[in-house]
Amino acid sequence: MKKQIIPENLTKALLQLHLTEKEVTTYVSLLQNGPMSVQGIARETGINRVSIYSAIDELKTKGLLSESRHGKKKLFVAEDPESLKTFLEGKKENLAKEEKILENIILPSLRAINVSEEKRPQILFFEGVNGINQIYDNYILKHKDVIGCGSYETAMRASNWKYEKIFLEEMKKRKIVYRSILRDTPIDHKLAEAFKNCFHTKFLDLETKLSADIHVFGNYVSLMSYDTMAVTLIQNEAIAKSIKIYLEFMWERL
Repeated sequence: MKKQIIPENLTKALLQLHLTEKEVTTYVSLLQNGPMSVQGIARETGINRVSIYSAIDELKTKGLLSESRHGKKKLFVAEDPESLKTFLEGKKENLAKEEKILENIILPSLRAINVSEEKRPQILFFEGVNGINQIYDNYILKHKDVIGCGSYETAMRASNWKYEKIFLEEMKKRKIVYRSILRDTPIDHKLAEAFKNCFHTKFLDLETKLSADIHVFGNYVSLMSYDTMAVTLIQNEAIAKSIKIYLEFMWERL
């Protein structure tokens, strides 16, 4: 058995039309050799007969092949290459129909049963110093209005004066309104005084214990634990609005 040799560029082009390699080989072989039986196609292409029968069925469905008889022998004939245009036009029509079904039936139905982002909170988890810094650098700095509650007494476990200076000055540069409710500790006062031109601060009583820092920005809420060096980031408009109301209530009464 010999294998039909087809130019590589032609094979690749026909494969782009969603013909299989065996369909391409069968079709081109019939164009080159004229009508043939399954046995003749197998002999010319080196493809086994089971695969040829499958390729023939597909080519007939695509309008690229027909069959005839010579006595009792069934022969297969490749349609004129112009038939490929008709095949593509059919694909375009089917695609247009499928797009209408997608837009008018499938998407509306799926949207109706989907729990959207507005209803279902998206929750991400970050760990370690790098994870905490990601929240500040990749999320908080991208919002114009930030309100938070926490303490630098614990935050300095994951940070330092150099990083805080860079971060707060970057917020000022980006004209971010940053309101921070801090504990009434020496280090919180020291940092608030040092960077008073970068953010707004108010203070809780020293007796108020905070187990985690919380920030609200846009549709996000971040909960930072410096004891476990972990952050939980929640993206949900309703939750963010509710917690922002609580923080602003605290802010107005301090």
